[in-house]
Amino acid sequence: MKKLSIFVLTIGFLSASALSYGAGFALYEYSARTTAMGGATMANMPEAASLAVNPALITELDGTQVQVGLTAVTADAKTTVAGQSRTLKHDVWYLPNFFITKKWSEQVSLGLGGFSRYGLGGEYNSPIETWLGSNLAYKVKLETFSFTPTIAVKANDEVSIAMGLEAMVIGFSQSSYFNLAGAANSGNFEISGSGVSWGGNFSFLYRPAWAEKWALGAMYRSKVKQNLNGRINAGGKNFPAINIHDANAEGSIALPDSISAGLSFRPTEQWTLEAGIVGTFWSAYDQILIQYKDSETSPVIRNQKKYKDVYRLNFGTEYQLNPNWAVRAGYVFDKSPINRNEMDTLVPVDDRHIASVGVGYKTPTWSLDLAYAHIFAKDLSGKSKQLQNLPVQYTDGQSDMVGITFGYKF
Repeated sequence: MKKLSIFVLTIGFLSASALSYGAGFALYEYSARTTAMGGATMANMPEAASLAVNPALITELDGTQVQVGLTAVTADAKTTVAGQSRTLKHDVWYLPNFFITKKWSEQVSLGLGGFSRYGLGGEYNSPIETWLGSNLAYKVKLETFSFTPTIAVKANDEVSIAMGLEAMVIGFSQSSYFNLAGAANSGNFEISGSGVSWGGNFSFLYRPAWAEKWALGAMYRSKVKQNLNGRINAGGKNFPAINIHDANAEGSIALPDSISAGLSFRPTEQWTLEAGIVGTFWSAYDQILIQYKDSETSPVIRNQKKYKDVYRLNFGTEYQLNPNWAVRAGYVFDKSPINRNEMDTLVPVDDRHIASVGVGYKTPTWSLDLAYAHIFAKDLSGKSKQLQNLPVQYTDGQSDMVGITFGYKF
């Protein structure tokens, strides 16, 4: 029985990415309004999509309200390993979401949301056989989708609190090409798998009577430990140099907890401003554990990632032109958790600046929101311990996002 080698662990269950446009591979595009305001919607006007940002806000929604939306994402980046460069193929990725809330009583509101909190996706341009980065990974698709049943309580005229469960579904597939000097064989192999795990969240909203123009919101999301069941597919080949063969595999990964807060100010009835911060404890994502299911005696192998805890700063504004139309804008500074001494083909960008705009139209019963955001990513240079400390560089990172959300009140 053979164990997965250190080489396999270096790629783990997550690798090359075109959809990695939040800190690490976190996603924040829960609605078009949220995207347009840079995520700064924790303490201002509520919507059904507040279930993903600050569920305590839904106590301010009447009746039954529904929102459905979609965000389309394109991304570009270049990864250079030991002087050899490859760019990501220009693909379009889609992030769907839905939210429903119901006012159960004057004090209690219920909600159910469905949205993505983490995601990776992309493929590097060929020829893969001649690029050292392909030994890590040249193609990946990782998707998560969270279902969040929630209860929110209006404690008094100033304070609302909410608690929710989270069932996170994860699925992935990843392709690599083994072609290291001295290897007995060369060729493709694929890792794939899926899993479901549970987490939770707690949030609150404070609208002080003594400062009517101000509001404060905050939220904590728990860590989610994913246990994955999958398979290594080597196409019937055996790669003795890295101990790869066709077999069922299992592993685990800890997706980090986070805490966020937003402070809102309304200088006029029409104008809303909000500033916020998100702290993500990426140090929880310190390793990936992998082993073959049929290798009872093989030791558990630990892939050290050494990500850093990071922050995300956002600012958003909304101006209500009239009872129907509103315009919005936002800015985000998104700090990257990547360790420059542990670089791979995982997330080929460093810190990000995000600029966004949007527009919304509403009637007493329905609403339509549109948003556009562009990501400007910083370059990053470092090395890869996974490839004998060869130099690695990320350049030309950028991304575009277009979002649409439709809402209806019953």
